[in-house]
Amino acid sequence: MISRDAFAQEIRELTDTAFAVSYLILGNRADCEDAMSEAILRAFESRGKLKKRDSFRAWFMRILRNEAYNTLRKRRRLTPVEELPDGPVPEADSAGRLDLLTALSRLTEDQRTALLLQQEGYALEEIGGALDVPVGTVKSRLSRAKNTLRTILEDDHNGKKDAI
Repeated sequence: MISRDAFAQEIRELTDTAFAVSYLILGNRADCEDAMSEAILRAFESRGKLKKRDSFRAWFMRILRNEAYNTLRKRRRLTPVEELPDGPVPEADSAGRLDLLTALSRLTEDQRTALLLQQEGYALEEIGGALDVPVGTVKSRLSRAKNTLRTILEDDHNGKKDAI
């Protein structure tokens, strides 16, 4: 079993990445903080189930992802119809071009998460572990994500905003 001190150190090292992943799923700070707190608690309580310390990052990210989805499901059940947004979110910045965040929002959630974890230095095997999918699926998601981003950003640069 991982010690309390080692657990705390691992969590400190993962905080920024964990927040980014939960934000991609939930989209607001308060829900991200709730999901992260729940994930840390669940991971701490389950730390005896962790077989190899080397797998901590992927193991914790899977727990966090599950908690973020649980939070999202709860929010969807609790959001009154009057509070839902009325129209599409604006897609262009003041210069009329899509910014990277808007382009990223057009990816599937799984593609965004895989891309973020790769940018954070996760190995393909770790990403697969965090997303609970085979490495081949991770490679496909990353490839599709990069191709989609390239298309969106190139089309925006060329003035075609309705590419996808």
